[in-house]
Amino acid sequence: MVRRPFYSQAYCALLAILLPSGGIAQTADDAAREVQRLRVQVEQERKAISQDSARQAEWRSQSKARVASMRTEAQRLAKERDSSRQTLDRSSKPKPPAPPPMTPAAARKKAFGEALAREIEKTSNLLGQEMDGGAELKEQWLRLASGLRRGSEDPSEALARFLDDVSERIDMGSRISSHPGSFTDASGRTLRGTFLEVGAALQVFVEREGAKAAVRVRGESALREVGNPNEVAKLADAAKIFAGTGELGWVYLPVAGAVK
Repeated sequence: MVRRPFYSQAYCALLAILLPSGGIAQTADDAAREVQRLRVQVEQERKAISQDSARQAEWRSQSKARVASMRTEAQRLAKERDSSRQTLDRSSKPKPPAPPPMTPAAARKKAFGEALAREIEKTSNLLGQEMDGGAELKEQWLRLASGLRRGSEDPSEALARFLDDVSERIDMGSRISSHPGSFTDASGRTLRGTFLEVGAALQVFVEREGAKAAVRVRGESALREVGNPNEVAKLADAAKIFAGTGELGWVYLPVAGAVK
């Protein structure tokens, strides 16, 4: 938008009045009328300029709003373009073939694997508490159950491995052994004595002189000292019998964790 020249015509007319033209002098009344006319014209010019400024400001405001709207529309179109491109790319990729229908034999195998996985998980919670490798065995069995559910483990082979592990644990529970060793008591003193182990469910330590004893049962992570003197004496007698230094007879062992 181009602004009108300010006062240009008014000044030209004023000069035409004040300067003599062709030797004809203007009267005072004519000059006054011409001045009044020029004032009116100047006022009109002012109004026109004010109106032009208002229109220009409105035009600028509308232009900014239109540019902002065009930017928003351009962003929306860009998002739609990217979404359409992704949809086209997905549709153009070849779809994987449908899995073949499950045969009755495969269905029975899957059901057997699922049932075996449930039994392995239930058994792992029980035998996983044993002291001798129970945690590692539990983790191994849980991986086996997960493989059965995914179909990566053969149910027949998994059953054979599971039964072998259970049979080994049953045999271990019937074994009782003794061997010399040392134990550090609560005061930090190292004691020499004998360890008794009943399967993977009980571990007993008896000091060489029979004055102190400690036990660890299934589910416990460390030996704990026995505070009852009568219990200590019974465990000391059992250690002597297993070591071959005492008379044969019945022995007392807190397999069920009765020692407190």
